[in-house]
Amino acid sequence: MKGSMLVSSIILCCIVCFLTFFYRNAANTPESTEPQANVLNTEQIFESHSQQITLQQAKLQSSNVDDCKNERSKLDSPEQIKICIDLLLVERPLLIDELLRLYSAWAVFDLAKALEQLVLLPPEVSNYLIYDVIRGASGNNLHLILSWLESQSFEYNVKSDLIVSAYVGASIDNPISILSLAENVTNPQLKNQVIDSILTNWAEQDYAAVLAWVESRERPEMYHYVKKKLLLNMIEEKPSEALYYLELMPQNPDKTQLIERYAHVSAEVDLSSTLEWARTLEVQTERVTALSAILDLAVSQSQDYQFAWELALTENNSSAQQQILTHVAQNIVNQDIAWIVERFDSIPESTQADIAKIIMQKWLELDEEAAIEWANSLSSPESRNGIKQNLF
Repeated sequence: MKGSMLVSSIILCCIVCFLTFFYRNAANTPESTEPQANVLNTEQIFESHSQQITLQQAKLQSSNVDDCKNERSKLDSPEQIKICIDLLLVERPLLIDELLRLYSAWAVFDLAKALEQLVLLPPEVSNYLIYDVIRGASGNNLHLILSWLESQSFEYNVKSDLIVSAYVGASIDNPISILSLAENVTNPQLKNQVIDSILTNWAEQDYAAVLAWVESRERPEMYHYVKKKLLLNMIEEKPSEALYYLELMPQNPDKTQLIERYAHVSAEVDLSSTLEWARTLEVQTERVTALSAILDLAVSQSQDYQFAWELALTENNSSAQQQILTHVAQNIVNQDIAWIVERFDSIPESTQADIAKIIMQKWLELDEEAAIEWANSLSSPESRNGIKQNLF
């Protein structure tokens, strides 16, 4: 009996131990729903880590963009430049100047690759950049650039303009040598375009040297159009310097046209001094042209009509006075007919007929009856007859 009780006790004890072990393991299995305070949630870890990585990448990209924008940053390889370009291409607004700097730097390492990548950009970007990149890179690479352009399928006008940019860029340090190369361009139209552009760019730095080069040509008269264009550019940018070369020119229609432009540009800066200069011109055609251009500015304001009118009357040469008065009258009539009509009797008789026709042409458009009545009231038979012959 005692033996049976002992066996039963042992069996019971084993069952308890087994159940205790089973429940402890079950509590630690993945299927347990009990919250464990010391167990980390792996999804939270991954999400937190991802956020940290994204934040770090954003900071790194921002730092890289700033470095790319820094002109003092070292661009040691095409790969580094390409990374910077990719970063800047997603910036808004688009940083064109920075992209130009980067592509120009890339061209130093590998010109062909830089140009190849540049033309893959959207047209509105590549068309803006490629001219300056080619111009800047052509100093030591003119033949390479010309070969590359020849291999491209650009439209004719685009390719021609890019060729011009290449020659101009190459000419910056040695214009005479590049001009010699340009004379070998087989297309006559393109050749003239290249030479004109090189001379224009060179003249901005040394106009005297350009003149010397032109005069050294076998047929310098072929360059008269270029010389006129260059001097016209100088008048717009450096009028006081242009005047020196303008006065060296022999009398011809080109000089007269340039004098007209100079008078206008100079008068906008200093009307009084320009008037003094114009009145000293000995050649009547040049003097009339200059004074007319200056007075065009004066009559743009109604308060200056009288000043312009009196100035025209001070011209001593009767033929020149007639031309200037007629010019001033035409300008004033287009703005205020009554002003001229009130002063008609003070106009020299030799000029009255011409100015009467100017008045009538404009007045008939506005009030035909009043215009005819005024014409019939003129005391000068010459003026009345002149009007009838030309207008009726």
